[in-house]
Parts: sequence; structure tokens; C-alpha cells
Amino acid sequence: MTSLEIQGDLPDSIKADLLQEFAEYILSREAADTDYQISLLLTDSAQMREYNRKFRGVDGCTDVLSFEGEALDLGGRNLRLCDIIIDTNQVFRQKGKNTYNEEFWQVLIHALLHLAGYDHVKPADKKKMEDAEENYRKQIPGELKRGY
Repeated sequence: MTSLEIQGDLPDSIKADLLQEFAEYILSREAADTDYQISLLLTDSAQMREYNRKFRGVDGCTDVLSFEGEALDLGGRNLRLCDIIIDTNQVFRQKGKNTYNEEFWQVLIHALLHLAGYDHVKPADKKKMEDAEENYRKQIPGELKRGY
């Protein structure tokens, strides 16, 4: 089971219940033996720059940061406490030909896959993550497609 707590303002076009369902959809397939409690912070570029500097040592903006906490053993089930921070301004700036919603979901998919253990440092890992991102863009459940 995945629990998602949202801090910050969601655009009117993106509904909190769809974010919850979307996170559950991905994480139940990628880490079926783990429950997730996720805090999602939607912030601006100035604050994201501070988080990026503090946690990655990079003085600049990024679209998303994800933090995977240690798994707690709850008698056969694992619980992982995690954080995702999304810079909504950066999502808008980088969207290119995508709609804002398309870019937002793409960034969220990326963050959720990080929480499930994906990485993109090595070329083989990057390819695996990109393939998973593409798969989830195509596999969005019917109700979620309306919010996409």
C-alpha cells in the first residue's frame, strides 16, 4: 500500500486522488513487498535550488528530488518512508511540446521509479529506467489518463 501526503498547491488540472492512485499503480508493480509512505512537496525554483544545494551539493535548479528512506520491517512487510520534491516552475520551463500535465506526470514517474530502486548513473541503468518510464506512460490506468 502507498500513502501520499501532498504539501503545496497542485494545479487545478491535477487531482490528489489521481496522484495517490498513480503512485500505488507504479510502486505495487515495482516493489510489491514494500509499503510506501511518501511526502510530496510542490515548491518553487528558489526553494528547490536550496534543497538541491543542501542535499546534492549542486547550486542550481532541478525538476525533482527523491529521497528513499530505509525500509522498516513490519513483520513480513517493509515500510519505506520517502520524500519527493517537485519544482513546479521548472516542470513548466522544461515541458517543451508537452502539456504541463504530461511533463508533471513524467517527472512524477521518474521520482517514483527512483523510490523503487531505479537509477540512471550507468548507461545500462539509464536505459532500464528510460524503458520503465516509457512503459508507465503507456500503462497509465484508464481513470488516470483523463488527468494526464
